[in-house]
Amino acid sequence: MEKEIENFKVYLKEITAIDDESFDIAIKYLQVEKIGKGDFLVKEGAVCHKIAFIYKGLFRIYNLKDGNEINTCFCRENSISSSFNSFIYQIPAKESVQVLEDSVIVTLTATGLDELQRVSAVWQTIRLMLTEKECLRLTDRAESLSFESALEKYKNLLKYQPEIIQRVPVQHIASYIGVSRETLSRIRSKIKSSIL
Repeated sequence: MEKEIENFKVYLKEITAIDDESFDIAIKYLQVEKIGKGDFLVKEGAVCHKIAFIYKGLFRIYNLKDGNEINTCFCRENSISSSFNSFIYQIPAKESVQVLEDSVIVTLTATGLDELQRVSAVWQTIRLMLTEKECLRLTDRAESLSFESALEKYKNLLKYQPEIIQRVPVQHIASYIGVSRETLSRIRSKIKSSIL
């Protein structure tokens, strides 16, 4: 088994009680793919046909509002990325999923997942778990947007996802916390001066 697929198996074992037999039936549906920086897993308006387990690399999820890109999520190694609503219901995506670094992913198509669910209750559980994780992510994001200042959002990124600060371009971080690049620069200066 390829190391990328083996890592996907480890990831699934962390979130579900998948056994070797249930995983093995999925191997024929899994593809290891390389996807380059700037490429898209899906663009807004297109139907998302696959989910991606990120073995190596970094993705962003963003929406367009009045011509501006609003980042809503950064996905890195050992996580799943997709336009979940589009993937589950096979409808046009309301967001785009773009690659920020050259990446290696393990993909599973919607058709493949449907077939797995028909033959295995474990894969029905996996679909529910992935959907639940996405719901929790969206809830956390909504709460952050509603109740946290830009400074608090940035501090939370520093605390819980410091590698995102190091790997994601400044304009994307600024968009994620809902400020201009200039305001983000002031926030960074404020944090730096409070540490000194």
